[in-house]
Amino acid sequence: MEQGEAWSTGTLEVPGMRLLEELQRRPGNTPQPLLAVAGDAIDILRDEQLLEPTAMWRCWPVKFVDCDGVVLIEGTRLQLASADEFMAGARFLVVGLCGIGIGAEIRISELFRSKQYRLALVMDGYANRVLFSLSEQVLRRLKGEAASAGLCLGQPFAPGESGFPLDCQGDVLRLAGGVEAGFSVTEAGMVRPGRSLDFVVAMGAGIPKWREGRRCESCRSRSRCFHRAIRDAGRFAGGENGSGTR
Repeated sequence: MEQGEAWSTGTLEVPGMRLLEELQRRPGNTPQPLLAVAGDAIDILRDEQLLEPTAMWRCWPVKFVDCDGVVLIEGTRLQLASADEFMAGARFLVVGLCGIGIGAEIRISELFRSKQYRLALVMDGYANRVLFSLSEQVLRRLKGEAASAGLCLGQPFAPGESGFPLDCQGDVLRLAGGVEAGFSVTEAGMVRPGRSLDFVVAMGAGIPKWREGRRCESCRSRSRCFHRAIRDAGRFAGGENGSGTR
């Protein structure tokens, strides 16, 4: 497989409604104080059609991997601590970008401005869950494509995670095809417009296989993510976060 073959650039079409259905089947660890408005948050996401998912990726041949990162044949070096441990034997680097549009982001901001804090918090958590669900569907598809080629899919890494500096965000966005799709990186290192998630993942023979659970281990938000138990949920109790009405 070389850059330019049919599958080296890909997209995934996933309707927003399907992502909501997935969210309802696996609601995750919604904090107890927010459960009362969980249904309202999902209803708003559905009724106002706030999810506009997009997913894209490109596959780039790897020149070499060392302890400081990965270098692509086209010349880009991406810094990644201990890359030789996670990507040893990599033949390709898949660079991907997933987004859910700007609708949910705008609506969450409106809810915070109107002091509907609980509803805003639960919708914010669900928007993140939907985004991760979309990226996981991309990774499952890539895992299948790797297997069909006799290769393994490694662990995904996102800019800003431990060992993968946020300074790489611009290169990741470019390599994923996000620039052509209208995405950009702000001075603070955020991808815009909307809420999005970009990542890199190695593909090759002998690479340590990807397990979904390992993705949470390197995430800075793992202690407050709806995928996991929220340790400080108690501080939202007592009604200080406003109405749960729309």
